[in-house]
Amino acid sequence: MGLAVESYDLVVIGCGPAGEKGAAQAAYFGKRVAVVDRWPEPGGVTVHTGTIPSKTLREAALYLTGFRRSELYGMTLRLDRERSLRQLVGRLRDVTDRQVRQIRRNLERHRITTVAGTARFLGPRLVGVFDAEGREVRRLSAEVVLIAVGSSPLPPRGLSFDDPDVEDSDRILDLDRIPRSLVVVGGGVVGCEYASVFAALGTRVTLVEGRDRLLGFLDAELSAALRIALERLGARVLLGDAVESVSREPGLAANALKLTFRSGRVQQADKVLFSAGRRGNVDGLDLPAAGVAFDERGRIGVDADFLTSAPGVYAAGDVVGFPALSATSMEQGRVAMRRAFGIGSASPVATLFPYGIYTVPEISTIGLTEEEARGRGLPYEVGRARYENNARGQITGDVDGFVKLLFDPESKALLGAHVIGGNATELIHVPAMVMAHGGTLEAFLHAVFNVPTLSECFKYAAYDGLQRLTHREGGAPLEATPVSPAGSAAPGARAWFVGADLTDPYAREPRPVTLAFLDRWRRVHFGQWSFDLRGEGMLPDSVVREGFVLAIDGPQGLSAPGRAMRESERLLRAAGKSGPALPRPGERPYAGFVAGSVTLFSALRRKGWGLLGEVPHEATVLLEVYPGDLWPRWAGYRMPRKSLAAGRHARYDLLRGLGLDLPVGREAVTHDQLDAAAAALAAYLWATGKAREVGEPPAFDPEAGLVREGYIVTV
Repeated sequence: MGLAVESYDLVVIGCGPAGEKGAAQAAYFGKRVAVVDRWPEPGGVTVHTGTIPSKTLREAALYLTGFRRSELYGMTLRLDRERSLRQLVGRLRDVTDRQVRQIRRNLERHRITTVAGTARFLGPRLVGVFDAEGREVRRLSAEVVLIAVGSSPLPPRGLSFDDPDVEDSDRILDLDRIPRSLVVVGGGVVGCEYASVFAALGTRVTLVEGRDRLLGFLDAELSAALRIALERLGARVLLGDAVESVSREPGLAANALKLTFRSGRVQQADKVLFSAGRRGNVDGLDLPAAGVAFDERGRIGVDADFLTSAPGVYAAGDVVGFPALSATSMEQGRVAMRRAFGIGSASPVATLFPYGIYTVPEISTIGLTEEEARGRGLPYEVGRARYENNARGQITGDVDGFVKLLFDPESKALLGAHVIGGNATELIHVPAMVMAHGGTLEAFLHAVFNVPTLSECFKYAAYDGLQRLTHREGGAPLEATPVSPAGSAAPGARAWFVGADLTDPYAREPRPVTLAFLDRWRRVHFGQWSFDLRGEGMLPDSVVREGFVLAIDGPQGLSAPGRAMRESERLLRAAGKSGPALPRPGERPYAGFVAGSVTLFSALRRKGWGLLGEVPHEATVLLEVYPGDLWPRWAGYRMPRKSLAAGRHARYDLLRGLGLDLPVGREAVTHDQLDAAAAALAAYLWATGKAREVGEPPAFDPEAGLVREGYIVTV
């Protein structure tokens, strides 16, 4: 004798975000609902292995390690790895239990029947429920069926998870220890999140991504900033590579896994996390019995109402593919049931939604990226505001965060917003509401924000955008110039800030040019370069590839000595540096424009490196600075001559006080190195909005055949 068929208005398969909210929506309007779930507790991946646990781990890690607070207050914290593991696991269980109780209360409040077991279609809108031994225990029929079974990690091709230390994103939280080293394979959202969290816990992390950048769907500027942030945490980021084999080295208690990379690199690791995408959990459902079509990755095709290829059968959440977010899955479940039963509001799921990435630091984005705007041929302008210029950011020590707004230059309508830094996933809702109501930059300019708050950044990003627009409309750039790969990210997100202390290449005994390479953490190392009028060999390929801003000190090769030389410099620094104000051959003083930085600027420009004032600020890689002006401005007094030991010591101490980590000691540093480091710091300050430019755009001198410098960066 067969099982009796139980009839419902709605049967939901899966009790993750889409299933729970879809069931509650139908029940709210009086429908009789049953939910079938194979998990012992409701909540799905979001509650048990994904969104909630991973974000809980993140917050616990930041708390236990005193992240950023230890640096801010000069503390030294040592992580007790065994005790911390107990605290982490305890916190994960506590939050999971709270979420499960909350979901159970929601189901009970809506009088929804919950059925434990594995669901399988026996026919159109007929579902059998099977126990762990494969026995059918119940049979359910319904007017409507909602499939909300979620997804699972895809196994890497040619590799297996047989080794207990080779993890996927669903198992990584079953912690038996905090690994001392971890290789994360895959630079998507999950991979970047776990890489940053374990790096914050003190694990030596290597993140491997086969493409040329992390999180390829992000605005490139945020992607570059995230890479810098990961490296600051101590993580190693390998792009354009892949893991081809994993084996266990016998007899090793730690770092027992041996990984071989496509590039030939070999590395040992304590654990490996593969994050290579996900697949819909459709195995065992027997979707063909219901007439439901799906693809090779288990994704079920749906229309705008979330109706599948089978009448009365709907699907929502991860199993339908992009965007596979808990927030959108909830709305998909609700909308699907409203459409299925013709109840409530007919509004669709919003096509404009925020995307939150819980890395360290957080990232959140909504709307168009710069790359998308360019790809569509849309005119746009950008406004930015950095946390380090914001009072709240300075209080919390969050100096790497920033807000970026894209807007239409004519209407000022907001096209996109991107935030990286503390509270990014909360802050993004401010521009999200502006965009949802068709707002413009005026919404930020006329709003009053609490002080001090990070939300103020939106107002100042709007001001910055309008200033850029004014500059763009009023400027008179030279002929179009190709921009080097360094222009792929805005200056503040680049990896290197380089200062060049030039010497006169035509001097009787010219010295090699001193270069200072400053990274985002103000760590400096010095190099030397033999001056080449074509600019060949000046910067290493890695610096050009990763992005840079190069600051070159003022015109060299001045023929007039002493006071006359200073007068010549003064004239050269006059606005525009062109026209009758400049001395000509035969006059005194006369500056030899065929030598030094003027020629070098022109040579580098021909290589495609953008010059300040000639190309937009975000494309600029070449600046002109005068260390002789920077020193007294920073110090607040006239310093001893740099050729004297007292002058070098004073400048060295000043740079250390400004946060530079110099690789040489007070006694060994040269004045060339100090000037180069000052120029590099000026480049960093300009790129992060804390220095200004004076003068006018560069001018092309047809008589000399050179571009004469225009804007000078000062503080």
